[in-house]
Amino acid sequence: MYYYIYDSFLTDKKYERVIASVETRLTDLGISGKIGRLTPFTNAKGLIRDETRRGVQTIVVVGNDETIAKVVEGIGDTKLTLGIIPIGTPVSIAHSLGIPEGAEACDVLSKRLTQKIDLGMVNGRYFLSQVCFAGDNVSLESDGKFRLTMLAEECEVTISNLRSVVADDGAGHTAGDPMDGWLDALITPRTVGLKNVFQRRADKVPSVIPIRRMSVTAAEPFAVIADGREFMNDTLSIEVVPEKLKIITGRERMFA
Repeated sequence: MYYYIYDSFLTDKKYERVIASVETRLTDLGISGKIGRLTPFTNAKGLIRDETRRGVQTIVVVGNDETIAKVVEGIGDTKLTLGIIPIGTPVSIAHSLGIPEGAEACDVLSKRLTQKIDLGMVNGRYFLSQVCFAGDNVSLESDGKFRLTMLAEECEVTISNLRSVVADDGAGHTAGDPMDGWLDALITPRTVGLKNVFQRRADKVPSVIPIRRMSVTAAEPFAVIADGREFMNDTLSIEVVPEKLKIITGRERMFA
């Protein structure tokens, strides 16, 4: 039994055609189901709680990366399976999972090729893809094995579980594999300027450090982006939660 969660931005008229094609294809494949909609007055957790009581076993996100983040957080500790129909921008998470945009994603959904993948957790909240923040004046400590304090260096720190661009640490470890039981800390020099605060310099190769847990501290609150959602804090507690999420993927996914 499928339950589809649509993001609120999909009510814009420019999405009418793609939504119609998606719903037609779902009907043709025999996997249409009840639809719930995110609004300023509803959240994914509440929608999911109500529908699981009615026997729903598969939640399908219809939207972009931020929609996925909302639903992953809403799924929490349930045993549900997650599917994705990417519409809008950005959709880098879906691309990493091998899922095409729009109606073509319905065919991936119908084949139901599932994987159990890791999730990350930051300050008690799950994330699927990555956590990103500027590395100026912060201290990083991981698993009691190392401590790194960055002063005024212009760099970006990305704690990655799933990435759209695969990086390698030079020792055979591929960053961004959500089935390896690790998160990956990528430290990359970045360009200077407020508009480019998270823009990487193309000529710089990131340092890749596999981790299972990391704490991040700073003297003042700093901006953090987790799967496209921004918040402020002066302390982060980050860890991997192995095999936490059962998810439907495509054959072109960027991991084993």
